[in-house]
Amino acid sequence: METHVVKKYSNRKLYDTFTRRYVTLDVIADLLRKGDDVRVVDRATGQDITAVTLSQILLDMERNRRSPIPEPLLVDQVKERGEQLIGMLRSSLALPRELRQRTAASAQQLESRVDEALAAGLHNFNIASRDEVQALTDRVDRLARRVDELSAQLPPGRPAPNRRRRSDPGRKEAGPA
Repeated sequence: METHVVKKYSNRKLYDTFTRRYVTLDVIADLLRKGDDVRVVDRATGQDITAVTLSQILLDMERNRRSPIPEPLLVDQVKERGEQLIGMLRSSLALPRELRQRTAASAQQLESRVDEALAAGLHNFNIASRDEVQALTDRVDRLARRVDELSAQLPPGRPAPNRRRRSDPGRKEAGPA
């Protein structure tokens, strides 16, 4: 997901600093539909005017629709200074982002719970987990190295202790014939 910073100039032109080209409101709408983040700032003041730009995009979309919002509803919104409509728009615009964040957090929690349940199940059936097997393998390797070190320190002529080397788990050792 890319972040586009769009600068709005006093002549109403919009310049995308990410793609380094002038864009239209339709291009910004396409970027948003594609999932990119867009921030619009006034070039002269540096003020974030993203909400105003998004409102312009919605207004343009409404102009092009065949069934516009009924005029009495618009009159009511103007009388109420549009607070309800603006509140609805703000909450509906924030919902997808919040939903994505909640979904990601929920997925991570679910994965942790599955891992915990799997570890508990393995423990209940007295089955070692991959981490436990790896820890035991590491310990056996350390002990084998220590035995080799100690064997090397034995006086000459004294036989080394008879010990079997660790073999591959998939390979059977040949027994006495």
